[in-house]
Amino acid sequence: MKSPGYARQLVAVLAVALTLAWVVGLSQILIPYALDAGVPEARADLNGAAEDTSPENAEGRSHAEGDPPRYSIAPVDEQEDEVPGRRQMHALAEAYPDRIEEIAVREDQWAARIDGTWYYFSEGRMLPRELIDEYDEFTGVRLYRYRTGPAELPEIDEERAEQLRRRMREREADPPVRHNGFLDALYGVSSARDADRKMERIRFLGLSTRVHPMVVEPLERVEAEIRELMANDAEVRRFVESLGSAGGYSWREIAGTASRSYHSYGIAIDLIPRSYQGRYGYWRWAMQAGIEDWWDVPLDRRWAVPQPVVDAFERQEFIWGGKWLFFDPIHFEYRPELFILSGYRD
Repeated sequence: MKSPGYARQLVAVLAVALTLAWVVGLSQILIPYALDAGVPEARADLNGAAEDTSPENAEGRSHAEGDPPRYSIAPVDEQEDEVPGRRQMHALAEAYPDRIEEIAVREDQWAARIDGTWYYFSEGRMLPRELIDEYDEFTGVRLYRYRTGPAELPEIDEERAEQLRRRMREREADPPVRHNGFLDALYGVSSARDADRKMERIRFLGLSTRVHPMVVEPLERVEAEIRELMANDAEVRRFVESLGSAGGYSWREIAGTASRSYHSYGIAIDLIPRSYQGRYGYWRWAMQAGIEDWWDVPLDRRWAVPQPVVDAFERQEFIWGGKWLFFDPIHFEYRPELFILSGYRD
């Protein structure tokens, strides 16, 4: 016969066992309920590290210093992050927040939405949905890394030179064409009539021209800086005094191509001198003068803009055509997205 003390111990053990069973059973009910109800939890990855799943760390949800973006970026997974065009689409969205409504990966391609229409990166062509499979029929929108500072001659070896000669022959026989849809939407211009109505008349360095409203204030800032330079820099003063006209808006195609010029959108301006002083102001002029390898024309034989003037334009995110392989030193073009791509904007 068992003692009374043994019976009391048995009752205590049974009570503890029942309590544990009740707690475990209840947790099996409550924990899944909490997860299904959306209670935030830190999930562990395969290495045991906690993965932060808070909204602030979701791709596309954060902006500089935690401010919300002015445009919408659809979340993308790790694989989509490798889709070509990510940097370019983010740069465009940051440069034109009042025009680009959303960027996202759609049908395995980065795309940007303007006025309800999606334009797909599609090998750099920026095409509407119905043309993305026909990208090889178009030339791309120029989205590249621009370098500030002095111009440098490109290093062209004989293999590259032969490629350029062949390219020129092909270009002359079959001029490249860029699909205009994306740029038309970006600048709100789709015809000469639209453009003519949109452009604003300004005076730049004392010269009358018309430009897109988007560039009026940036050009005012450029002019203010150049006029400050003129007070103490004789070269800049002589340069400004040598100008004969300023060429802004002009509805036309790029010479030798079937692509609409950025002048058609009023976001480019040419500073045209009264005299080029025997130097080449355009690569095509050198070619027409019989210089087959026009890319080798030395800098001192090219008409040029004083570096402080170039710097003033670049500080307002205008690129200078004097740095292009197909050099065009009278030409400045408002392209903030290229400065973002190049890491010049904070």
